[in-house]
Amino acid sequence: MMRYILFLFFTLFLQDYKGWSQLPETNIYLFEIQRNPRGMTLSAPRIIGSKKGYNNQPWFLPDGSGMFYVRSMDTVNTEIFYYDFKKKKSKRITKTKEAEYSPKLTPDMERISCVRVEKDRTTQHFFSYNKKGKQAFLMQPGLTSIGYYDWVNMNEWISFELPEPFYLVRHKVSPAVTDTLVNRVGRSFYYLKSKNVLVFVDKSDSINWRIRMLDKNLLKSPTPSEPERYPVLSDVLPGEEDYCFMQDGSILMFHDGAIYKKRNPFKLKDSKWELLWDMKPWGIKKGYRISLSPDNTRLALVVYSGEKP
Repeated sequence: MMRYILFLFFTLFLQDYKGWSQLPETNIYLFEIQRNPRGMTLSAPRIIGSKKGYNNQPWFLPDGSGMFYVRSMDTVNTEIFYYDFKKKKSKRITKTKEAEYSPKLTPDMERISCVRVEKDRTTQHFFSYNKKGKQAFLMQPGLTSIGYYDWVNMNEWISFELPEPFYLVRHKVSPAVTDTLVNRVGRSFYYLKSKNVLVFVDKSDSINWRIRMLDKNLLKSPTPSEPERYPVLSDVLPGEEDYCFMQDGSILMFHDGAIYKKRNPFKLKDSKWELLWDMKPWGIKKGYRISLSPDNTRLALVVYSGEKP
């Protein structure tokens, strides 16, 4: 049984493992976006982090100064790094024996939150550090199976949790509340503060995945439900579950060597996926995670070799 649990965790969960012995080979390509009368164009990319190993989970800081990401230090451990846009250099933040993932600033902008995989390689905790990677704080000791998360505010967050079928859970600090929201979901989800809505990938249909919406009001008194209960925002491109939002509500998604755009589906119900940028001129054929800076002037794409993580 333990052998099966380890296999499930390391092949399907947050580290993107292809077996529990080592991390996949991934790189972060950072582009600058220029706007002109013909639309938007991309600069030649810069590879962030090491050119070999695991470099993943980019997150742009709100002030536009740089981005967090994680980099492998060996075959199983990862640390949080900060890439400074002005200096064009990376700085290591954490130095621990545990593996950190999904770094973000807390809503008060004072600390770095993350998922920390403990030394037993099976326990996943929700942690925070100060901006120097010190003063580790376990935010919810009873939560041991968190994979990904997004903040609602300093008192509330949403987590993606095990076991399969993966599910989303709302957590509140005061009063202490833990509510399961929806199951059979994908790893990419966002709480969009400007719209007071949680968006997630519904994977209840093994072939036709969809992005659905859960209104903020339903978070106040949730009833655990199947994804079909919630309205569809968009379809997804075949086999893809990673996406990001532009300032105007449009969605970006990588598929088959290119980045596609769906114009604001919140307002344009009949909008379709359109080719935005062909990435093959830069030798990019395989990618999945995609992220935009808050001002939409930079784009980060995680590129992989071999099988898709």
